[in-house]
Amino acid sequence: MRTVRIFTALAIILFCTATSTWARHDSIDDIFSESFKKGIPVQITNYRDNGFTLKFSTEKGIADQAVQSGAASFTVCDIWYLVGNAEAFKLYSHTAGKRYAVKLESAENGAAATMTNEKEATWLTIVKKEDNGYTISPKENSNISFNMFGGAGKDIRLYSCEDKGSLWSFRTIDMSKPLKLNINAQTAGAFETNYKIGEIAITLENGAEPKGFMLDKNKLPKSITCYMPKDAVFGISKGMECHGWKIDFNGESSLQNIRLAEKGTEIDINISVDKENRKQYLFYSLAGEIPYRIPAITSTANGYVFAINDYRPCGSDIGFGEVDLVMRHSVKGGKEWDGHSWSTPVKIADGEGKEAKEIWLTGFGDPAIVADREKNEILVMCVCGNRVCWHGNYGAGTPENPENPNRMARLRIKYNEATQQWEATQPEEVTYDIYPLFKDKEGKAHVGSMFIGAGRMAQSSMIKVGDYYRIYCAVWAVEAGKHRHHNYVLYSDDFGETWNLLGELGNDFNDSPAPYGNEPKCEELPDGSVLLSSRKGGGRYFNVFHYKNFEKAEGYWDKAVATDEVGDLKFGRNDTNGEILRIDNLLLQTVPTGDRRSDVALFYRHISNDPAEYTPEKLSKGWKKIKISDRSSAYSSLCLLPNEVGEGVNIGIYYEESPGDYSMVYTPVNLYKSIENPFLLINSLHTCPTCYKNRGEHILLIDDEF
Repeated sequence: MRTVRIFTALAIILFCTATSTWARHDSIDDIFSESFKKGIPVQITNYRDNGFTLKFSTEKGIADQAVQSGAASFTVCDIWYLVGNAEAFKLYSHTAGKRYAVKLESAENGAAATMTNEKEATWLTIVKKEDNGYTISPKENSNISFNMFGGAGKDIRLYSCEDKGSLWSFRTIDMSKPLKLNINAQTAGAFETNYKIGEIAITLENGAEPKGFMLDKNKLPKSITCYMPKDAVFGISKGMECHGWKIDFNGESSLQNIRLAEKGTEIDINISVDKENRKQYLFYSLAGEIPYRIPAITSTANGYVFAINDYRPCGSDIGFGEVDLVMRHSVKGGKEWDGHSWSTPVKIADGEGKEAKEIWLTGFGDPAIVADREKNEILVMCVCGNRVCWHGNYGAGTPENPENPNRMARLRIKYNEATQQWEATQPEEVTYDIYPLFKDKEGKAHVGSMFIGAGRMAQSSMIKVGDYYRIYCAVWAVEAGKHRHHNYVLYSDDFGETWNLLGELGNDFNDSPAPYGNEPKCEELPDGSVLLSSRKGGGRYFNVFHYKNFEKAEGYWDKAVATDEVGDLKFGRNDTNGEILRIDNLLLQTVPTGDRRSDVALFYRHISNDPAEYTPEKLSKGWKKIKISDRSSAYSSLCLLPNEVGEGVNIGIYYEESPGDYSMVYTPVNLYKSIENPFLLINSLHTCPTCYKNRGEHILLIDDEF
């Protein structure tokens, strides 16, 4: 008997491939039985992606619970019995037992499959379509079939047989030789937020890319029993690894070419904490669950770190239903890695969904945040309402299509000194405080819809008009009456109470700071000028606003350039939001670097104190890269972390990453340890590395040139 161990926190993937001799049947006669008691155990696998199967769990009860799709696990959750024959049968789940079978709410497109009393179950039929792909249809309508409606982890619903996701294959399962996975886990010292462990892939011979289900540290069984196809040859290895955990199989990274022993086989899987990995999942976005998206992070004057992002009950962006904003903060500034440094999640903006009594209350998303450098206050600006961004029509409403732009909201988070608690105000709509800024002298609207680029808003270190230092945000805007997006920058001298346009509006689309610019961010340069960094495929659009008068905000925009065309801030073909941040004379930019949304990296370069160097083209050159992610990853946000004496300079990166593509990951990065040339860093920062504070008071006089 072969043994392998699995330590805590992983996930298990059990997957089979189409090319194996037992994977798909030329004939389906041997999968039917005359009763549940005499049933033949069958795994029903999606034909288009045979890593996914029909699944049913009893965690939420049985009656009226949905049948779902999910990664093949070879556990009892994806074992079924077909009672009857190909022309007419009822479908029973092993986990639900003999008294329940599948019912379709109707025989029409979109009807859901649920478990119900067997007497009320729907009679089904199977029809062979192509190769060994079969439809599973209600007997009275064979033109529609079971479908992974919306993807893995979603409810099974009826859909057209023409879709490959509506085709299925069948493999019979041998329950006489169980595969027992013994889980041996050592979890002490794990981050409290990292409760998902990862995946374990069990693949049949000739298996393709494995897919899996997640092990949860908080619900970890002592063992898992799996059932394989008869005479299967399989391997076991890591699937998607979650940060913070290590796993081995009998001391090996994987086991291959395993055949089940006559009485079954046991494998011990060992899991332990990876204490060198400081990445933390603040929110998970797993298949079948409500997703999170759009990270924003900031640090406050009194040393807290705030992470804010979307929570999307509607499953998508503003315009499709309810979207909320959720927040966590670190009372220890993200510095103490004892596993308990982050607060529990708090909802600070609660969308009402499609039932909202006022349009702007439908949803709140894409947070843009800034913490004041002196006061313990945070400003949050966000998009809100029920309008998809492309379809806003500010200034062009008609009785048939009333004016409804992509709306905007504002809220504040303040520290209560008396209670020593952070308190958030209720959101307030500010749509019509901002849109009129984009009307010309004749009253013509140049922008039909817009939203502020999510992530970090910038605050000046030198321009203060009134009680607050000036803040900046950049907007994604759609040209009124057309579907061409471009960018503008707004500023506020009263911490977001009122806003103004930075620079002239111009006469048309091409007068904007970044024609065709997508989601934008901005940052102040050492002389007070403003750098605009905008999303584009393969690089960024850069432009710079040069001041003539700080107090009156008078000046002019340079000409936008594409960094991948004129410089070396370039990467794969992905088109994704990122973050720009300056720490003294060090400029940082995060962005995915793969051809698709993957491999988020931190780019950096030194900038001089010579304003003649602050042109878009010159700022596009001289960039180097620090790798942050080695997997699927997307949007990101940056902040300077509160630093203690002797810690050097740390930044916090909050970004989207697998599992689920958009789980929300926080990681601190020590620049002295990560940068290629620490001497360059010291010259760039102009500060003492042993006493660098959050706002950089301790100046070290080092010659800027080297």
